[in-house]
Amino acid sequence: MPSRKCVCIYLFVAVLLAVSSGLVAKQSLSAASPSNSLIRAFSETAPPTGPVRPVGEFEPASHVLIRYPLGIPLSLVVHLSNTAQVITIVNSQSVQNQATSSFQSAGVNMANVSFMTAPTDSYWTRDFGPWFVFDGSDQLGLVDFRYNRPTRPNDDAVPSAFASYFNIDYYGMNLYQTGGNYMCDGISTAAQTQIAYTENSSQSATQISAKMQSYLGISNFFVVQDPNNTYIDHIDCWGKFLAPDKVLIRSVPTSHSQYAEIEQTAAFFASQTSAWGYPYRVYRVNTPQNQPYTNSLILNNKVFVPTMSSTYDAAALQAYRDALPGYEVIGVTGGSAAWESTDALHCRTHEIPDQDMLHISHSPLYGVQNPDNSYDFTATIKAYSMAPVYSDSLFVSYKINRGAWERLPLINIGSSLFTAVMPAQAPGDTIRYFIHAADQSGRSISHPYTAALDPHVFYIAADTIAPQIQHVPITSITNQEQPIVFSSIVTDNLAVTSVMLECRIDNQPVMTYALANSLSDTWYCEYYTQFQSSDNVFSYRLVAADNSNPANISYYPAADSWISVPITHTANDDEVIPSIVVALKNIYPNPWKPVQVAQVKFDYSAPAGSAVTISVYNVKGQKVTELSQESKFSGMNRMSWDGKCISGNMATPGLYIVRFKLNDTLSTQKLIIMN
Repeated sequence: MPSRKCVCIYLFVAVLLAVSSGLVAKQSLSAASPSNSLIRAFSETAPPTGPVRPVGEFEPASHVLIRYPLGIPLSLVVHLSNTAQVITIVNSQSVQNQATSSFQSAGVNMANVSFMTAPTDSYWTRDFGPWFVFDGSDQLGLVDFRYNRPTRPNDDAVPSAFASYFNIDYYGMNLYQTGGNYMCDGISTAAQTQIAYTENSSQSATQISAKMQSYLGISNFFVVQDPNNTYIDHIDCWGKFLAPDKVLIRSVPTSHSQYAEIEQTAAFFASQTSAWGYPYRVYRVNTPQNQPYTNSLILNNKVFVPTMSSTYDAAALQAYRDALPGYEVIGVTGGSAAWESTDALHCRTHEIPDQDMLHISHSPLYGVQNPDNSYDFTATIKAYSMAPVYSDSLFVSYKINRGAWERLPLINIGSSLFTAVMPAQAPGDTIRYFIHAADQSGRSISHPYTAALDPHVFYIAADTIAPQIQHVPITSITNQEQPIVFSSIVTDNLAVTSVMLECRIDNQPVMTYALANSLSDTWYCEYYTQFQSSDNVFSYRLVAADNSNPANISYYPAADSWISVPITHTANDDEVIPSIVVALKNIYPNPWKPVQVAQVKFDYSAPAGSAVTISVYNVKGQKVTELSQESKFSGMNRMSWDGKCISGNMATPGLYIVRFKLNDTLSTQKLIIMN
């Protein structure tokens, strides 16, 4: 390819611009009446009215800018025309006719193609094309600069002519720049190589940074040495922002001459804090033979990657799929316009943002969060089209650990600000979430763009403090004592979820029963059994768990100890038949989270051989399930429920009434099912 070496001079350029095929009419991109000529003499304008937001490559795009004669294969034009409107720059009607014939023969979607007539010097629309921002009035604006290739005056004139013809607000920034050396995160961060300074040596680094902030909204400006050490010094030859928190950096074998410099650059980005508040997630793509895999184009939900017909192509495409799940990743070979290590697909295409995009601004929750707080999800949602948003399509979609996805509605709290609140969750839980919005223009968007496939993630801090159990031990039991009452006071720094009685008679198997939370920190249960004359010792202990994940467990008297109580028998043991109170005794756990505990247990007392029915009703009085069994023991028995309704679906979170029935005896308790 021709040299793209930089020379810095001032230019006065005359450009003739005309549009010969209709661009879809839009407020800022609709055609105005052209003048016969447009004289361009670069001079710095006032910056946009703030606050200014730069537009990232990965944001919604309505158009893509290319030039004919092409520097890209026709197969790519076909893909682009099925992804966005394709603006093709031609220098005459005859060239437009050639392009039309070529496009039609290749199967390009001509309904999505328009032509802009203007003289150009090259096909590097990325390098000379405009940069875009939204100003403080939410209007799309174009930021121009002094193109750092002064031997290409026609290319240099395209941005100002584009802005004038399509009636986009134009801002001239007095810096020598080039699009191949600019990547931004769509919020406040941009990265460039050292030529951002060396090609503007008449200005200090402070002055350059100030211009980047006032014209582009860049408050976090990374300027790094080119790790490739090539003549071009463009950032798209080795790196790319994939999202506000994701950076793709090339990798090479240790034997490569630039290995140390490339690894140092990757380490630099990994050590920096993204605009979302946590370090960048750095992804790598292997380029052992200097393949230009980072020189790709993100266009809406697709990624077009230059491929080299080599054995490394498949791994390169997979690197993008791993970093951007849900995107369609398409490999494109260069064809007659071969890709080079310093010049490939990204250099020769340029996305144009959707001026009517729907945009979500949100600072994600991340890292470890306090377990005793609620969690606020606040977002600014702007429909640049001015179309109303659908209130029922504004929500936070979240899931806890491996549970199902659920929704919290976003509530408008003023202007374009929305919020949703999640109550405190259990310590140790993992929360995944994304925000979704849709408006009446037909646009919808998620934050992050990868939504459920790669959502935001935060963690609830683990709790290491086990519950405290206070209990007055039972010292004696008679064989006629029914029921045996157990009570304790159990406290925890967060919340107690269960207190269990583990007991056994002599060396018989251990039985487990749930204590009910009867009042504040007091837990209580009644134990029914029928002692035999051969029974000697009743042993028990209490086990308490909190709501951590995993739960902290405490024992009374200790994990390896039991309270042993001798059983005192009356003289007429064999004639004593203890009375049994027929009733539903305990529900455990309650509240019940099916994602954490597979089944809820219903403990009841009844004579052996009794036909017992337990029914569960929702608050509307509708029966959701019915369980039946014959009691195996005289005294305490148990049924379990997996949460499945008669319909086969899982019971939804809410309040339920559990009804126990044995003949004419009825007993009810409340059950709460939670997410």
